[in-house]
This record gives sequence, structure tokens and C-alpha cells, in this order.
Amino acid sequence: MKYIYWILLICLICISCDIRKPSIEKVDKTKMEIIQPVRHYYPILRGSELTAVYKFYNTGNEPLIIYDVQASCGCIEVNFPSSSIGKDDFGFITLDYDSAKNIGYVEFYITIVANTEKNIFTTIKFDLNVVTSADYTKDYEEIYLKRKKQKLADAIDGDLTQYGFYTDDEDTGRKK
Repeated sequence: MKYIYWILLICLICISCDIRKPSIEKVDKTKMEIIQPVRHYYPILRGSELTAVYKFYNTGNEPLIIYDVQASCGCIEVNFPSSSIGKDDFGFITLDYDSAKNIGYVEFYITIVANTEKNIFTTIKFDLNVVTSADYTKDYEEIYLKRKKQKLADAIDGDLTQYGFYTDDEDTGRKK
């Protein structure tokens, strides 16, 4: 019973301490400068990965706190500093883009939520063309049939030409 009281006391202390980032309304505002916030990348092959690194500076007088960075697509993995950036210091936002699900012209917006003066939301952007290999490009019908056969192969055993049914070799079902 004594241990339960100690555990409750420790939990109460941990909850009462503000170990999270301070609320954005309570923090002094600062300025952030992003180097080359709009970028146009050269075409890449479908299935390739692209890493975009954005360097930013805290040009204000207060510490810069980045609360969140949100990408407009789930195909982008975002990494950003979790600690505050001091006056005249810099940091990096890294975006890892996987082009497996895209083809053609794509454009992405990344929203940064920080304690900046004019607006708590800052947007950066990049775009590029995702192209297929010049050696061979499958058409939609080939991709569909391949996936359909794979699903059937996973679902049943036997000859894939039967497409989910079987026949007796002796009885064709026709009357003679």
C-alpha cells in the first residue's frame, strides 16, 4: 500500500510539472527566415526518393520554437528540431519524399507551426516531375492483370487460369 502512495505522488508531480513545450499563446514572438522556401526540383524516376533540407534562421530576439511541421502528402516524412533555436542561430527541416505513388507533376506544401510574429503558420513549397523509366513503361491493363493474378495466387492454390473455379476433366457440363 505504501508503494501505491509513492507511485501516485510521483505521477502527480510529473503531471504538475510542465515538461511539454509552452503554449504558443504564452510565448514571446520572434522572426524566422527560411533559405529558399520555394524550390523546383529536376525530374526523378518513379520509386526514387528525394531528400529536401531547408535551413532556417531565428532572426528575432526571442527563442524560436517549432511546434509542428505538417506535409500536404503522406508520402513525405518530416524531421524538425524539437528544442528551441536561439537568437541568430539556425536549424534544419528535413523532408524525405518517396515517389512510389506519384507520377507526373507533383507539388507539395509544408506548413510550419512556430512562434513567429506575423503568423504562426509559415509555408514552404517544392515541386517536381515524377517520370517513369524510358526503357519500358507498363500500361494500366498490365499492372491491373498482374495485381489480379497476385491476389488470386495468394487466395487459392492451383492453376491460375481457372480464375477461382474448377472443372472436372471428364464432365464438361454439356449434354451430348
